[in-house]
Amino acid sequence: MWMDTSVARNWNSVSTRSYEAGTAIVRDGWLARLRRARRTLDRLDWWRLDEWKDSDLWAFDDGEAALLIAPPDLDETAPLDMTRAGVAWLRWCAVADGVSLTARLAAAFYAAESRLASHGVREVWCVIRPFEWIKPYLRDLGFRVADWLLIFEVQPECVSAKPSARIGLQVRPACGADLAALCALDAQAFDEPWRYPPALMRRALAQSFAFAVAVHEGAPVGYACAVLHEARGHIVRLAVRPDLRRRGIASELLRGVVAQLAQAGAHVVSLNTQTGNRPAQHLYRRLGFVPVDEKLTVMRRPLMHRTDQGRT
Repeated sequence: MWMDTSVARNWNSVSTRSYEAGTAIVRDGWLARLRRARRTLDRLDWWRLDEWKDSDLWAFDDGEAALLIAPPDLDETAPLDMTRAGVAWLRWCAVADGVSLTARLAAAFYAAESRLASHGVREVWCVIRPFEWIKPYLRDLGFRVADWLLIFEVQPECVSAKPSARIGLQVRPACGADLAALCALDAQAFDEPWRYPPALMRRALAQSFAFAVAVHEGAPVGYACAVLHEARGHIVRLAVRPDLRRRGIASELLRGVVAQLAQAGAHVVSLNTQTGNRPAQHLYRRLGFVPVDEKLTVMRRPLMHRTDQGRT
């Protein structure tokens, strides 16, 4: 599964005083140390850090800071020049203990920014929990709040009773053969920053605890997937074809996935939605989900071409 590291790559380090580009041993040593740092952010979601260690999407600053910013259409084996996405997501970062966080993080980010912009990426997005260490530093780098994500929770036994099944609607487990249809459906249901291209959808299919697809007249018209950690379930994605919304498809999918999670021992099931998505919020409340006090901050930053270590 790992990429061949015998060929030197541009690892986008701002300074290479102790680093020869493409030296896997040096890079692995840096990541091994940085993953133990106190100031670490992990938004890898469907992946483990080790799976990305050979990716050419890393930006380093002398091994004191590391950033992984990945367009959503790339997986851990794809080079940046394969992307066709206009956005990228901050997936992982860390700054070593005892060094200047502001300077190191900025140096790594500006190195990544220049390379991402040169490949057509226009914006970097990230999701931050309240009071996470990186939030003020992202503001210093020019990130601004784009939205907030509301968190809803429900105890499975509190989900409202299931109505009569929708005529002609089949809900079944998703499979690999559904990949293309699910990606097409997802592109209809979500705007660009939130879409799941094949690289992400393939991973969701493989890693989800539950992945249900709603089929009507032989075609997928909706899907939902969820993960389970100990006694907590989380519904990661819920999508319905726009022209078939408000016909009970989302309710069918949610009830089915929550039931699967409950059967596996989940005591609480959560999900997120944007503050402006009123129809989704109404659906969740109707089914028994209630909002919690915590909100997640969605931040974004337009990219600019930069040279000379961050100076325009």
